[in-house]
Amino acid sequence: MKVYIESLGCPKNTADSEYMVGILKAKGCTIEKDPQQADVLMVNTCGFIEPAREESIDTILELAQFKKDDPSKRLIVCGCLYERYRQQLKEELPEVDGFVGVNELDRISDVVLDSPHNLKKPYIYRHIIGHKHIGYLKIADGCSNGCTFCAIPLIKGGFRSRDMDELVDEAQILSEKGVRELYITAQDTTAYMFEKNKKNALVELLKRLDEIEGLPWIRLMYTYPSYITDELIEFMSTSKRVVRYIDVPFQHASDRVLADMGRGYTLKDMEGLIDRLRLKVKGIAIRSTFIVGFPTEEDEDFDRLLSFLDYSQLDWAGFFKYYHEEGTQAFKSFYDMDEEIKEDRLIEAQSLALSITEGINERLVGEVLEVIVDEPAEDEGYWIGRSYRSAYEIDGVIFVKSDSLKPGDFVKVRVELVKNQTDLVAVLQSG
Repeated sequence: MKVYIESLGCPKNTADSEYMVGILKAKGCTIEKDPQQADVLMVNTCGFIEPAREESIDTILELAQFKKDDPSKRLIVCGCLYERYRQQLKEELPEVDGFVGVNELDRISDVVLDSPHNLKKPYIYRHIIGHKHIGYLKIADGCSNGCTFCAIPLIKGGFRSRDMDELVDEAQILSEKGVRELYITAQDTTAYMFEKNKKNALVELLKRLDEIEGLPWIRLMYTYPSYITDELIEFMSTSKRVVRYIDVPFQHASDRVLADMGRGYTLKDMEGLIDRLRLKVKGIAIRSTFIVGFPTEEDEDFDRLLSFLDYSQLDWAGFFKYYHEEGTQAFKSFYDMDEEIKEDRLIEAQSLALSITEGINERLVGEVLEVIVDEPAEDEGYWIGRSYRSAYEIDGVIFVKSDSLKPGDFVKVRVELVKNQTDLVAVLQSG
């Protein structure tokens, strides 16, 4: 059986896709890169916000075309979109042969092969579907934070942590498969083991991962501002492998909007956290994401967000327009805002954040950085890599002039110039 998969959405979906494909491969399937050559066409969908749902539907219909051309092929839809709209998808997509929800990944063997997998530790068979040097360790699923704008609890349920021994075992296996940069992911990584009343379990997990010799870099993603403890900050300042980078989605900077979002912290808390991180973890790169156009966001609230961006000088900041997601508390409580206002605010916030990032990058010119190499660039004679300051496919990159690199290499480079505000151009550092 030949299987082709399209994995959409976030790194958590990537981890799920690799888990399912690994099970199928362990059961004798082969993985194809060309859908025309495959017997089974799979798509792991995202259903978080409207654009993600549209991309998922478009991908399903594109794969369905291959099935139309060759009726012997089977089409399987997995993930968040199906979990959120189970009955609707079954009724509206008759061309789909099988569905797998986000909390039933082990069923993939039954759906594709008509038999259970019976594997004692299915995670050890994970098949990396992207760059072999990049791995995603999903330490939990679901979310219990109760943000009013978010549909994730409707899709995935409450927060559920994975067993720590299993996670360490999986990370060790990923390193043996060639992973050199491990991303710690969950809807909220800092809530790890909270449902079991363990406050600093994430630190305990990171300490154990820190001992895996084959993992030069570990990157912490999806942290929650209120749950970043002094113990976590202290560990990041001394860790051998956890890079000095943190992804902490603040979502807004107006106390009133933050309260309406159900975020549970204030602007003062945010500023204090940034000060603590920068004081203790020297050279730390801070990434955040924000929502503009929340229903109760007035002009003064948006101005407060811009002021915070100017104050905080975040290394990286991403922005999303608010989407009025059916079933969320915000959908029930507020009227949506005019789309034109959202779009104008999105452009203004992005412009300011990019100018801040450009200024930070300009200060790196002349510096020597360690870079992990990802792939060859389109421009001949250059490779694309990243320093500890950038996450893969999220932040800016470094174009390294060389003809002799390969993915997963670590090299020292000297930064020569800034390109397109977010990216850098560098040369290999001799000696």
